[in-house]
Amino acid sequence: MSINHISAFDKCYLMQPEDIERFADTLADGFYRYNLFEYVCNNEYNHDKMRLFWTVSLTLIAEDAICIADSESVNSVLVYIPPKSKEPSLLRYVKAGGVKMLLKLGLRSTIKLMRFDAEAQKIAKRYRGANDGYLMAFATRFDKQGQHYGKPLLEALLRYLDASGDGCYLETLKAGNVKLYEHFSFHLKEQVAAKSGGLTLYAMSRPANM
Repeated sequence: MSINHISAFDKCYLMQPEDIERFADTLADGFYRYNLFEYVCNNEYNHDKMRLFWTVSLTLIAEDAICIADSESVNSVLVYIPPKSKEPSLLRYVKAGGVKMLLKLGLRSTIKLMRFDAEAQKIAKRYRGANDGYLMAFATRFDKQGQHYGKPLLEALLRYLDASGDGCYLETLKAGNVKLYEHFSFHLKEQVAAKSGGLTLYAMSRPANM
């Protein structure tokens, strides 16, 4: 990021390497009862498994992604991947703890996650342009939800998108989230009944240079 782009996040807390586990814990807590992860965990949400999932995910993307929180207390977390970021290599995946995660999740849960991810990526290709980043995750700790901890993070992301000229793509599996993202100038592109787990995916995007 350029200095001008970093200034978009001057009121947020930028994740440092030593913060990964705290950010992962907030994401695991914030996605409690989220239907995708209940499906992956065989209909019984497992915080420890999901915390490991997010720890590995954040470790993998830390070099390329923008990971911000409301404060050092990390009540709310937003993870944004800029356009044209590199796909992590297999070696990087192993170093990030990928093998440990596979063993912890188990084969059945891993297959469910991979199948859904493959389906979601196919849908994303229909709407995500070359200059579109990806809002990978946005969650607030369960006991802090409804208290506006996440609003400044979305506002900061919009400032960054306006400064960089990037568009942004996201998907959500909660119908109630659609209105939230529409308030922040995202547009619903498609509502899809996913083959995996009977979940409904809402594909949304915010055009570049709004």
